[in-house]
Amino acid sequence: MPFGLFIDVGLMDDLEDLIMAISAISGIPTVDTGGMKTTGKADLDQADFMKLFLAELQYQDPMDPMDNAEMASQMAEFSNMEATNRMADNIEDLLEYSTSQNNLQLLTLLDQEVRVVGNSIGVNGTDIGTGEFVLAEDADSAFLEIRDAGGKLVMLEDLGALSLGSHPLEWDGTDTMGAEVGDGAYTFDIKAYTASGQQVQVDYSVAGKVTGVDYATGTAMLVLDNQVPAEVGAVLGVI
Repeated sequence: MPFGLFIDVGLMDDLEDLIMAISAISGIPTVDTGGMKTTGKADLDQADFMKLFLAELQYQDPMDPMDNAEMASQMAEFSNMEATNRMADNIEDLLEYSTSQNNLQLLTLLDQEVRVVGNSIGVNGTDIGTGEFVLAEDADSAFLEIRDAGGKLVMLEDLGALSLGSHPLEWDGTDTMGAEVGDGAYTFDIKAYTASGQQVQVDYSVAGKVTGVDYATGTAMLVLDNQVPAEVGAVLGVI
């Protein structure tokens, strides 16, 4: 028999047994870990670090102790972590103090007349909030819209042609039929167009007396004329 075709019968039997064993492995049942929950903390704190470090010292090989440089490196890492945590706590305390000081300073605006960015005004009986609008260019036609807090149109007025620049809001607190509107917050919008029909950009500001400071939302808000909320960052100045 040629050498290349010679196969030991015993070797063939061993190979068959090995193949059968490998095939049987695929039939081994697996354990479902879907219902298992992990325990312990997701993050380690300073106490955990010290426990691990002390355990490492306690169970180190006395014949091969930890290198001094490695120990110093670990202690330096621990000190840096501790310093970073202290710094984070100090910054958080500083921010809280700064916020409280800013809130106290806002109280000095009570009963002061301020001008803020926006187009909301308050109506309190015969007291009508004042506002102004600025046209970026000449308008061939312009219209004034007054809406209540629910967005309902209460007054529409044709202002005709307006030049670029600042214009005061002229509204007496009545609706389109001439009846006085109720107390509340109202918004005014100017729809202005050039001769070619392009809409003109309009910027708004209003003036009112600060009658309150509201912290309910977590962010300090001024209340103008008992009706209009205004962000502190929208204040343009004290009149």
